[in-house]
Amino acid sequence: MGGHGAFETASQRMKILNAEYLTTVVTPEKRKFSEIPEICFIGRSNVGKSSLINRLVMRKIARTSSTPGATRAINLYTIHYEFEELRKWVIFSDFPGFGYAKVAKSIYRSWELMIDAYIAKNPSIQRLVWVFDIRREPDVLDETVLEWAWHSRLPFCIILTKSDKEGRSSVMRKKDSLMRKFQLNDIFVFSAKTGYGRDDVLAYLLLSLTTPKNNE
Repeated sequence: MGGHGAFETASQRMKILNAEYLTTVVTPEKRKFSEIPEICFIGRSNVGKSSLINRLVMRKIARTSSTPGATRAINLYTIHYEFEELRKWVIFSDFPGFGYAKVAKSIYRSWELMIDAYIAKNPSIQRLVWVFDIRREPDVLDETVLEWAWHSRLPFCIILTKSDKEGRSSVMRKKDSLMRKFQLNDIFVFSAKTGYGRDDVLAYLLLSLTTPKNNE
């Protein structure tokens, strides 16, 4: 389904050594930043962010909320990995979901303000990952988030989750449609259930890290 061969080859030389929960951030001002590069996962509620993170590291570390869309916390996880005999670290930050039907617009606005504050005060963030349920069609809120991502001036990609719930032709059609609509090439198809796309996504994310200070 339109894999990225170069990333898959690189992923064969990568090994996740350890992955664990680090902390939960509710107030961005209290976050103590380090020199470890960070990748932020954002998306609407119930798109499978936690499942995506768990599949990428092949461990069940990401926490989920019993009330979708209600939490305002950012969960952080440290990932220790090896690539071409170098051992490195990265932080995955799992942002609270937004846009859940039962959540008021005021909560979405508070989400936006919190994320803006977190990103503005965090020099270690190197990439945003927008997690999107491939079964959905983008709406006005999605377009608003995309515009926000562009204005953040951070590199970002889109991961289309739950691809196992769609047929092959439907998956490719939707991916091509989103690439045209959002004018973005960095869109990956993924399934936490089957593992499809895991190698491509993992290699793409880890190879995008440029900070040399994340070596062990």
